[in-house]
Amino acid sequence: MKQIDSALVAGAGAIGLLIADTLRRYNPGGLRILASGERLKRYREAGLRVNGERSDFSFAGGETPEGEKPDLIIVACKNHHLEQLVKDIGPFVGGETIILSLMNGITSEETIGRAYGRERLPLAMIIGTDSQNTGNGASFTQRGVVNFGDAEGRETERDRLIADYFTRAGLPFEYHPRDMKRALWYKYMINVGANQSSALLRLPYACFKRDHPRGIAEARMLLESAMREVIALANSLGIDLGDKDIENWYSTLASLNDSGYTSMCQDVLAGRKTEVELFGVTVTELGLKYGVPTPVNRTLSLALRAIERSY
Repeated sequence: MKQIDSALVAGAGAIGLLIADTLRRYNPGGLRILASGERLKRYREAGLRVNGERSDFSFAGGETPEGEKPDLIIVACKNHHLEQLVKDIGPFVGGETIILSLMNGITSEETIGRAYGRERLPLAMIIGTDSQNTGNGASFTQRGVVNFGDAEGRETERDRLIADYFTRAGLPFEYHPRDMKRALWYKYMINVGANQSSALLRLPYACFKRDHPRGIAEARMLLESAMREVIALANSLGIDLGDKDIENWYSTLASLNDSGYTSMCQDVLAGRKTEVELFGVTVTELGLKYGVPTPVNRTLSLALRAIERSY
């Protein structure tokens, strides 16, 4: 492959639409969103809106002719949809197709890799966005930055092609050829602390900010306690996270929309399934495996599962 010219976005939620909108503006003919059946009908009838503006996306589904394989597939779904999505993207994975997962957590690359080959996927994440699902689209004030790099710390042609494509498309990114595993655990620390505490307390970003009139010290204490358990886990695996990373998170938080909510808080407010299995449950299981105490995350996972059962 000389360069990436076509992409398929699998997952039309807050993150998927944010990415798709940028790539569509760069090359409308080279971007499709995965959809079929009732979902495709709904998208075509109601339209998909990004920041209130209707975007005329092209779609790909089961009816796509054989041979139309995108150069890049970007996966941006919820964890509980991943098993089905892995099957759905099958007809679109060509011999040279690269797959980039922007899902939360630290396990999606392994799951997708078992089906299509781990060599197709760098480690990846998006950070610094406040994109929210609006029912028929997404809205955001901060686009965020896609981070990616090889799991083994190698410079690869695969990652060079992604960097070249994002540069041409004007999609903000940071390439980590040496320390992407650390970057991924940094994002995981944020998700575990911010998503769970905000979902349990049902509070917007403003309430977690320092020096903000609506800031709540106890909310920050809960968030930081959950984060420090992830730091302890990462350290046990030889990954250098520390208090400086919590400070960096507060710098990112300061730029986010005061009235915005984390994705998990949005799920709780809407009565939807959350990704608690990725966060508190996984941290608890890893704590047991590696002998790291994780009482805060165990409590958060129990509380969030209780909330889900109350819907």
